[in-house]
Amino acid sequence: MNRAILDIYSRNKTFIDFEAHDLEDDAVWFNNSEFARIPDIDKKKILAVFTNDVKNKSFNINVGRNGDPEGIAKSSGVLFVRAKDIKRVIKADSALKLDGEIYTVSEANLQGQVWRIVLEANR
Repeated sequence: MNRAILDIYSRNKTFIDFEAHDLEDDAVWFNNSEFARIPDIDKKKILAVFTNDVKNKSFNINVGRNGDPEGIAKSSGVLFVRAKDIKRVIKADSALKLDGEIYTVSEANLQGQVWRIVLEANR
């Protein structure tokens, strides 16, 4: 077995060590040939994982004299970004531009070295 691989899996490594290796070497989640891609986030190309249309909610709003329903669909997705790639603190109810589309951040949590950002948009 490769010496580098043996070092990674040695018994004295912690979960944080494994996470750091996966994030730095683009070995697992942030591997752009599998899960990740490089979208434009707030006018900067950043390696990220985005799962869109996690849930779709339809809303009917009655408008006009007769109360005719108009439909609005709200879609959401989850964006995972390495903390080192985002230079600002992401907060709920802020705006984030992803590939030219403006989303509202409904949740933002820094989980270890990765931001988990739930985005919503009206479609």
